[in-house]
Amino acid sequence: MDNRYYDRVIGEMQPFFDEHGFAVQDDGSFKNDTKSVKIQYDEQRQMYTLSAADIADGNIGDYSEINAWLFDDSQNAKDAVSVGVDFVGSLRKNMGIKIKRTSTGNDIELPSVSKGGSITITGFTKKMLDFFPALKEDYKNHIAVYGNFLYLNFFGEYLVPQIKAVLSSGNKKQIKKLYDLLDDLYVKGDRDTVNTIVALLCAAAYKDENLNKTVCEMLDSDKHFLSSYVNFMPMLTKSKKLYSALIK
Repeated sequence: MDNRYYDRVIGEMQPFFDEHGFAVQDDGSFKNDTKSVKIQYDEQRQMYTLSAADIADGNIGDYSEINAWLFDDSQNAKDAVSVGVDFVGSLRKNMGIKIKRTSTGNDIELPSVSKGGSITITGFTKKMLDFFPALKEDYKNHIAVYGNFLYLNFFGEYLVPQIKAVLSSGNKKQIKKLYDLLDDLYVKGDRDTVNTIVALLCAAAYKDENLNKTVCEMLDSDKHFLSSYVNFMPMLTKSKKLYSALIK
């Protein structure tokens, strides 16, 4: 693919660069007094990459790749903005910059379920945070760092491990409780939510025969749900965007 979305990635990162004194260099890198940063598109890997090097006494050290985002022809300008958002988060961590929560009371609002209509990703997230309350603080930190909700990345980093833990626990009561919630959301969810639920279960059981068996047994009472899961599992690796976000 061509590199037509590079400007979108940089455009999303520009406020961060401006705030921390980065200036673009002749080779396309960005540099301030202590750090040099390169954002490139790797055609062979079909990835945007973020590399950084420390600067000491005016000398630039070795670059190391600190983030990479799969990006092929199936993705668009909106995805490019997400790349920029994620890269800024990685740079903050690399530079040890902590972002302060700015909302009233030093709090970030948790998602809520809208009344009427199908369950959206926001409503699904609310239900998952209620089921796994330990993730509420992770959600707030995620919003504080990225400024918006990169839900696939958040689910891959935090929710998939929680789902795996429940499925592998052997606690039939807890597994049933998780199933009842997911099945209800599967029935009431909009298209994105339904697809996300199926993808999360596939990610949780990916390359694990025991967990796959547990999921199939859990879904056995809802043949449509089970069929969606079974049919999507082979497709998970074909969706580079989902695979990169959900398989850690």
